[in-house]
Amino acid sequence: MDELVERELTVPNEIEEVWRSLSEPAWLGEDASIELREAGEVRVGERSGFVEEAEAPRRLVFWWSAPDEEATRVELDLDETDAGTHIRVTESRPLAILDGRDLAIELGTGGSTGPTALAGVLH
Repeated sequence: MDELVERELTVPNEIEEVWRSLSEPAWLGEDASIELREAGEVRVGERSGFVEEAEAPRRLVFWWSAPDEEATRVELDLDETDAGTHIRVTESRPLAILDGRDLAIELGTGGSTGPTALAGVLH
């Protein structure tokens, strides 16, 4: 997975209906469940995690991972529009970014994780 994946779509449903559907997320899989509250449980097949933020009916943020995989952070932002509800989904790997920055600091590259920092490590 890249460091950041974003997707956007608009559905013809009202925002409250879209929010309710997040608690029974068939869109994630047959056996998926998300408790729509802070520290709520997230379960999708082998993946599990927790809800970081739940601001009904506009924002849901959760962390999840499968066994032996790096955790990712998923943000769902809902906005009412004339056409229905606009949904923006962002999945990121902030822990990987932090791990890279920590490694760069340990290697003396000043926290830069760009090509210049990597070139210094490789030579």
